[in-house]
Amino acid sequence: MRNNHAKEKFIYCLEGNWNRNPRSLQSIKPILELLCNFSKVKYIYHKCTTKEEFIKGLQKYTQKRYDNYSVLYIAYHGRKNRIYFGNEYITLKEIAGILEGKLHGKTVHFGSCSTLNTSEKNISDFIECTKCSFISGYKKEVEYIDSTAFELIYFEILQNYYSFNKISRAISHKYKTLAEKLKFAMY
Repeated sequence: MRNNHAKEKFIYCLEGNWNRNPRSLQSIKPILELLCNFSKVKYIYHKCTTKEEFIKGLQKYTQKRYDNYSVLYIAYHGRKNRIYFGNEYITLKEIAGILEGKLHGKTVHFGSCSTLNTSEKNISDFIECTKCSFISGYKKEVEYIDSTAFELIYFEILQNYYSFNKISRAISHKYKTLAEKLKFAMY
């Protein structure tokens, strides 16, 4: 049931490759299509396989025409404090520098292994630099199906609640076991 006081949170998604096969159909796009078809959540999806494409995607997201897209969904392979593009990577600090001061009222979700397994300082610096409302993601390596299923639920919860505390409580109340298994974190 949709909370009438919650503002719709459209999703702007940047996704990398999940394996080396260029013809692979592995993608998180089907969960975005499910959200659109069943919950009327609008989304914009970009496949960005290189660091340069990713940076351009981030810069594009900050344009005024995307103001209604309040969730930035970054779906890539990750490790502690970074996301990967094959052998290249970008750190949270570098991402924050690109988005500096441009994410007022927005949420950033890292759909990537271990990216949020970093210091509280790195997390707070990211939030302070970008001015985002909060960030979320995983603090360990996660299984693709488990994390994708959780993200479908998480994005639906974001549609129904407007505050960090209410979102956090909804996850704890209904999906605590899965969130703990994935070491899901919100800051």
